[in-house]
Amino acid sequence: MNRSLLPLLLIALAGLIPSAEAASELSISEQEIAAHIRFLSHDLLEGRGIATRGGALAVTYLETMFRLFGLEPAFGDGYQQEIALRRVSSDPAAAMEFTSPDGASMTSACGDDFVAVMSLPDQPLPSDVELVYVGYGIVSERWQWDDYKDADLRGKVIVAHVNEPGADQGELFEGPSLTYFGRWTYKYQEAARHGAVGALLIHTTEEAGYDWTVVRNSGSGDFFFDPEAPDLLGLQAWITSDVAAKLFQQAGHDLGRLRSAAGQRSFRPIPLGIKLRLRAQYEYQNVVAHNVAGVVRGRGGDGRAIVLTAHLDHLGRGRAMDGDDIYNGALDNGSALSALLALARVVGAQAGTFESDVLFLAPDAEEEGLLGSDYFVRNSPVPPERIVANLNFELTNVWGRTRDLIAIGGRHSDLGEVIAQVAARHGMTVSPESAPEQGYFFRSDQLSFARAGIPAVWIDCGEKLVGEPEGAGTRLRQQYRATAYHRPSDEFDPAWELAGTVQLAEIVFEVLREIDGRNEPLGWKPDSSFQR
Repeated sequence: MNRSLLPLLLIALAGLIPSAEAASELSISEQEIAAHIRFLSHDLLEGRGIATRGGALAVTYLETMFRLFGLEPAFGDGYQQEIALRRVSSDPAAAMEFTSPDGASMTSACGDDFVAVMSLPDQPLPSDVELVYVGYGIVSERWQWDDYKDADLRGKVIVAHVNEPGADQGELFEGPSLTYFGRWTYKYQEAARHGAVGALLIHTTEEAGYDWTVVRNSGSGDFFFDPEAPDLLGLQAWITSDVAAKLFQQAGHDLGRLRSAAGQRSFRPIPLGIKLRLRAQYEYQNVVAHNVAGVVRGRGGDGRAIVLTAHLDHLGRGRAMDGDDIYNGALDNGSALSALLALARVVGAQAGTFESDVLFLAPDAEEEGLLGSDYFVRNSPVPPERIVANLNFELTNVWGRTRDLIAIGGRHSDLGEVIAQVAARHGMTVSPESAPEQGYFFRSDQLSFARAGIPAVWIDCGEKLVGEPEGAGTRLRQQYRATAYHRPSDEFDPAWELAGTVQLAEIVFEVLREIDGRNEPLGWKPDSSFQR
């Protein structure tokens, strides 16, 4: 072992040794939570990048903890599930050149104006490729919506908005609550299904839910793709709203007016008469990512399983900010991993008291589009129809205990009622999502399970902090997203009130017990699109 890591690991392990009183109650302490976060977000792990030394250290740490807590290997005789991925190294010197029929041109710089990657190594870079505006780029039979109509987009690059028209027109889609049709991953897949060779997504902070810094930082390092994934688009890019406005002006259009037109079912794709040329050099490498999972066997013996998840990866090293290029990911997702590990210890110590198997999964490559959890569900050691539910941790509360919970996606299934019952026993309420327009249900690993028909939820403590004035919790979360989310400043803070993460783990343990003790399977709501 690297000697520089040994003291840190010993400190982490010390935090897992409970006092005699704690051992008798199998309680979870703030010290335990802090020990895990400190290790997983330390600079030595270099941001837990996929297929990096730091990522491998995180994988090893998680497997070590699962072994220590008495969990059995989830994948036959092993705790790790290999995922073959393609790594694409970004080109900071990349440039985009837009040329109109009259010869006028505009050149944009990587990072400041756009981020882009070519996912397919055999596909040539766009050179004099036509741009076509497709509004929101959505096709939905349920909502009788088709932005593509019968346009021939083979060999072309589409330009589209993120989000969806329902955000400002309540009768469309789910109004201000974002659905999967508004996510960037969907836009790229739909473009590929229509034969396009690439897509430019127009960024605005309001529609994306984060500022350009987040996009730029996420696009400054390596990209990862599942080379076997269907509907994989070649050119995947974002452009700033300023660049988009100039581009449309160059094409003789007003972007604001076209956006309004795109909010109508009658919208049809508009060729912009502008050609795109991308100048860049990308490097490709086949790599292996790793899901890590352990299981506590139930006494029922019927193969049913409840899966708890928290993704292990973060952004690794990337664009430096204030002299720091390590994206530590203390909250995202070290805090969630700490809750998962604390529960793995508690449940492992109570082996034989659950009817169902309880499987603890730390998926890899979540930040790259839920690649690890998607692979797990498609290659699960438990048949999907035997998975009772998925409870996912993401960005847990580190600002103190709260009077409320949030069950993101709970409205889709009976999980919402189960969580509400547990909350009521603790004198807590279940608050609605504070930012439904962000579509958080579609942005973390629970989505992979829901797509397979498995009731799933992202559960977290709310924003009503105990002993603090109204709005204090909301301000703290907003401050985190504005100053630390997907930035090197997402580092462990000794001042955190980790009683909030402890509270979440305790609540989820009770939810786990409730699900395990149910005689009836969890069902989906009639209006949910995730029916089995």
